[in-house]
Amino acid sequence: MRNKVKKSVALALSAMMAFTAVYAAPDADAAAKAKKITLSATKKTLTVGAKLTLKVKKVKPAKANKKVTWKSNKKAVATVSSKGVVKAKSAGTAKITATSKSNKKAKATCTIKVNAKKTPNNVPTPAPSAPAATTPAAPGNTPAATPNVPATPVPTPVPTPSITLPEDSLKEHASFNVGTVVNPSKVADVNFSALAKQQFDIVSFENEMKGYSLMDTEASMAGDGTPVCKFEQADQMVEWAIANGLKIRGHVLIWENSMSESFFHVDYDKDKGLVDKDTLLKRMQSYCMQVVTHFETKYPGTVIAWDVINEAIDAQATTEDPTTGLRLYTTGKFYQIIGGDYIKYAFQYAKEAVKATGADIKLYYNDFNCFQSPKTAYIVKLIEYLNADPANPLLDCMGMEGYVLTYWPEAKEVKSAMNKFADCGVPVGINELTVRLNQKESANHKEVTEKDLEAHAKKYKDIFNAYCDFAKERPGMLTNVSIWGLLDRPDLEAEFEKPENERHYDYNIYGTHSGLFTADFEAKQAFFNVIDVLKEKGGN
Repeated sequence: MRNKVKKSVALALSAMMAFTAVYAAPDADAAAKAKKITLSATKKTLTVGAKLTLKVKKVKPAKANKKVTWKSNKKAVATVSSKGVVKAKSAGTAKITATSKSNKKAKATCTIKVNAKKTPNNVPTPAPSAPAATTPAAPGNTPAATPNVPATPVPTPVPTPSITLPEDSLKEHASFNVGTVVNPSKVADVNFSALAKQQFDIVSFENEMKGYSLMDTEASMAGDGTPVCKFEQADQMVEWAIANGLKIRGHVLIWENSMSESFFHVDYDKDKGLVDKDTLLKRMQSYCMQVVTHFETKYPGTVIAWDVINEAIDAQATTEDPTTGLRLYTTGKFYQIIGGDYIKYAFQYAKEAVKATGADIKLYYNDFNCFQSPKTAYIVKLIEYLNADPANPLLDCMGMEGYVLTYWPEAKEVKSAMNKFADCGVPVGINELTVRLNQKESANHKEVTEKDLEAHAKKYKDIFNAYCDFAKERPGMLTNVSIWGLLDRPDLEAEFEKPENERHYDYNIYGTHSGLFTADFEAKQAFFNVIDVLKEKGGN
């Protein structure tokens, strides 16, 4: 009897379970199906060769499966991989569609507009050419030299901005000047101009105040031996800065990598030999006086600083210069013709020029990797050398270039170097700040992912925390933070496929995802992180 009862109960339970399975299954399947999916972007503009990773941002219902298939309606314009990586192939418009694997009716699209590739005309500040080829530095951090290519004339700008500016402004929350870098194509862009006017106090010119842009070789050859300068291009850009309420950091007076080659030769003729020491010193003195006084006379109070000497310290030098006791690059013609004390002459001539104008213009020494040992100590020695006479200090401020990576160095290392320079009695400026990010410097060394962008934003937060802490602990000792890697450069993404020695210079310097803003002027998380730090610690 018991066995029959057990058997009956078992059969009843089995029937109930089967019934439950039959009628519960459809509800479970329905819960797993996506009714609606949303992508991380609905429209994007790319340049031929650029890549973009699309992701499923959310699904409805929330428990639905996020797995999708990807498809492009015009593969000739843009392709898409099984992981949502879009690659721009040719000019045109394509629609990228993501379809839920659990429900073919649940779809989302992103319209991709592809523009033809334009040749970038940005020529950023190069670092010493010969030493940079043999001097090891931290991964991907040391800039390489670029050809001396003067900038092209400034085109007429478009009249009306088409972007929506951020609600917050960097300069409004900072107790120090906040700046960026400009070139002719940027100042001709009304959208860039609107952003620069809103966000910054100061700008630097990439090339238009350098020797190879200002020197008029033909006029110098026909003259009395005094160098002749041409200022038309630089003047146009200065007038743009004034129109947008911006001051200028002059970059750079004396640097062989940015000086016209003719400057060093007899009769300004490159086919003739090098001039002697006295001749070069006279040219340096005249050049500094002409350049400094031109801008101050024509545009009083606009140029508030000059980088006098750029990137002269050689961290790998095995011996000290016999005249100065400094560790210097010795391959440049200023050094070869004059000797190590060309640095002191340059600052003396710059100071004479500033004094002659009666202007308040600060004179800087500017260099990269300043936070690395032993370079920090070598620069401290340079500051002490230039300011050895307390009655006539030549150096006003120390300029630290800011090329860093998302993972290197730690912000505290940068702050430590800032304190060491400030201990010498000179304020510090952060110039050329770029938190560099591209495929090569990404976590997987293949593509820039969301995690890389998060690390990039965090790095900006960390490093601005260090800047603001320094500014609060040492009031008046931080003069500026100038952000050179301001906009993303998707036009450079295709450079990753090329051999290292064939990649565009800007790929290694500015990266592809290094900006506070996208190429379309959309504020990124990095921008909002900086704003948050400035609001908390900026001092205003």
